[in-house]
Amino acid sequence: MSISTLADIVRHQAVAQPARIALTFEDRHTNYAALDRQANQVANGLLAAGMRPATRIAVLDKNHDSFFEIWFGAAKAKAVLVPVNWRLAAPEIAYLVSDAQAEMLFVGSEYLGTLARIRDQLTSVREVIVTDQDYPAWRGRQSATDPQLATEGGDVCLQVTPAAPPAIPKAPRSPATIYCRCSRSSQPAANGPSGGQRM
Repeated sequence: MSISTLADIVRHQAVAQPARIALTFEDRHTNYAALDRQANQVANGLLAAGMRPATRIAVLDKNHDSFFEIWFGAAKAKAVLVPVNWRLAAPEIAYLVSDAQAEMLFVGSEYLGTLARIRDQLTSVREVIVTDQDYPAWRGRQSATDPQLATEGGDVCLQVTPAAPPAIPKAPRSPATIYCRCSRSSQPAANGPSGGQRM
């Protein structure tokens, strides 16, 4: 299959080279077939939770392989991923999540204390999933069937907003957005990433 969107990357590689390792994190190795299946499960979990196209999904965590499952899954559900820098202060985190109007938050257990201090400010967040606790079971309950939602040229898959000083809550910001569709020049070769690269 051709690669036209972000979600198509894992779809394509799951067919072209399913056994090839896509992600390596600590002692875990995930091949493309598994990554595509897990992205499907995330997508279906988001859809079952009522996430609509263009809904913002925030992630507050350090480097973790679940990030790519969530990102590709969000793309398959036509949701928009909003990564939140874990180095930010609690008021900045609250500001960014609220400014994005994120409806679901994936958070590492290391930041549950921070979340507890600002949870009442995150009025748009309807569900919180802890990546290193709740997430594997939540994902495992979802269907592994690809939802196959059509992606339009203007669909956004990633939003990154610069942190604004908490003392200036009305400071203007220009969120950077990444669109879901891939240009022809950005498509990987038929045999996937070159040696040593990992998605």
